[in-house]
Amino acid sequence: MDSSRILYRTNPLTGKEEFWNQPKGLPGIWMEPGFCDRCKPFNECLGLRDMDDQEWASVENLITQTTNLLEIKGQLKVKELKVCDAA
Repeated sequence: MDSSRILYRTNPLTGKEEFWNQPKGLPGIWMEPGFCDRCKPFNECLGLRDMDDQEWASVENLITQTTNLLEIKGQLKVKELKVCDAA
């Protein structure tokens, strides 16, 4: 196979575009360009693909909770609502 050409295909199972990655002397695999679906929102590889589904569900839950807390804190500031001075 000519190493100067990049081969692309559409994965028949997922419908996503993939490219052929074969380092010299090693077997090749089809890979999706860019980050996996789990890392895509962070725009960097965090190794989240290696987590099992149960661990990932826990991380997603934490992300949702954190986002909600940040949104609430932002709304308190925007609406200039009175908050306690405990923190």
